[in-house]
Amino acid sequence: MSRNHQAPNPKHQTSTKSQAPNVWSLEFGIWNLFGIWNLVIGIFVRCVFSGIIGMWRQVLTSLLCGALLSGCATSQPCRVATKPVLRTQSIAWHLFDTAVLSQIEQGLNLVRVVRKAAGVPPPSVNLTDGQVPDSSFFTNRDLEAFSPEAVRKGPTRPGEVAEPPFVITRLKTEGKTGGFFVTDAKGRRFLFKLDLAGFPELGTGAEVVTSKLLYALGYHVPSYEIVVVKVEDLQLSPELANDRQAELARLLTGRVHEGVVRVSASRIVEGEILGPFRFKRHRDCAELRALKLAYAWVNNIDAKDHNTLLVWRRDHGIGYLIDFGSSLGADAATGPKHPCAGWVNRVDLKEWTLAWLTLGLRKTGCDPRETPWSPAVGLLSPRLDPIRWKPYEPNLAFEEITKAEARWMAARLARFSRAQLHAAVAAGQYHDPRDAEHLVEVLEARRAAIVKAYLHEHHQ
Repeated sequence: MSRNHQAPNPKHQTSTKSQAPNVWSLEFGIWNLFGIWNLVIGIFVRCVFSGIIGMWRQVLTSLLCGALLSGCATSQPCRVATKPVLRTQSIAWHLFDTAVLSQIEQGLNLVRVVRKAAGVPPPSVNLTDGQVPDSSFFTNRDLEAFSPEAVRKGPTRPGEVAEPPFVITRLKTEGKTGGFFVTDAKGRRFLFKLDLAGFPELGTGAEVVTSKLLYALGYHVPSYEIVVVKVEDLQLSPELANDRQAELARLLTGRVHEGVVRVSASRIVEGEILGPFRFKRHRDCAELRALKLAYAWVNNIDAKDHNTLLVWRRDHGIGYLIDFGSSLGADAATGPKHPCAGWVNRVDLKEWTLAWLTLGLRKTGCDPRETPWSPAVGLLSPRLDPIRWKPYEPNLAFEEITKAEARWMAARLARFSRAQLHAAVAAGQYHDPRDAEHLVEVLEARRAAIVKAYLHEHHQ
């Protein structure tokens, strides 16, 4: 008799009582499966109800606007006039929500689905005669009246650049980019963010240059400037001095050159910071839909809710765009961008489905052979398909963009002069003039792709 089939030894027989855990394990496994199934059903029901509610909300809004005639046109639907209570999702849940739950919900909103299939997608609520009024997220700035120097300064007012010495009040622990919050010699608060070790100028330059371009386009952004800081001018606050010296030293490792460290300094905005606003909630605002093309232009792939701020001032909210460390040729997590950044979402159900249905014949459009221009500017490809461009994670406002909103943004982009582009890039303070010239050339090429896709096609 083999060892596996020996007769049981009575001394090692287990009682019925000792066998109970096996029964319970089986029952627990069954209930666990039921729990997973209930979770799936719960998610599906949530999406169904959300889709149906969204559909009827849209129908009732259309009927109400029709009944009130011009009432909807003269109101300010994209002005936050009531102070909201904002709840910040975790980044993991936000990805699941935008990439899975909201995609199912969108598919169950029959009004939107039918209108898109018929070639008449739901229009935005505030684009009238090709123009967008001022809102909580946008201000009509006359770009043609901006001097190159005005573009270079952006929202930075005279005397607003951070001045040493700097007291570090908190180390930055969230997000991909290292840094710290400081108070300068005049008591003003800033967030200092560092470049990744080995890539001096890459992240800091991208953040500052992109902020200047977005401000000129009309969006609300904080003041971002390049500041070169002497290490001796950095001091930990008394609360941090005892236990954060080693952490600060680690942050500065590989980033200090000849006793100084380069940072992007963003001024902490005035007002009550409520938290990130939700693109999903404001997805019918033309300026947020059209932001897709502005972000495609600078390849700002990190377009999640967490990179926004809603700030309350007196009687209204102001929606700021922040954190541009993954724009231009930079990726805040890795250094230079991957060649396919901007062509696919990290979780891309649509691309996966199309690739499966076409047996792999469907291609993303990116060229994996592209390489970074330099460590300072990374990889910003002159190749751009503005219709197919995508951020890291699905943005529910971007997905609603119509041709009318795209033409509005393309027209604004077309107004940038070469001198203005040079001025914005100069704010990045690149050491090698060839890096700055390369960025201008690529920005012009990417802008030309947007203008060709939306303005030239419209005129034809």
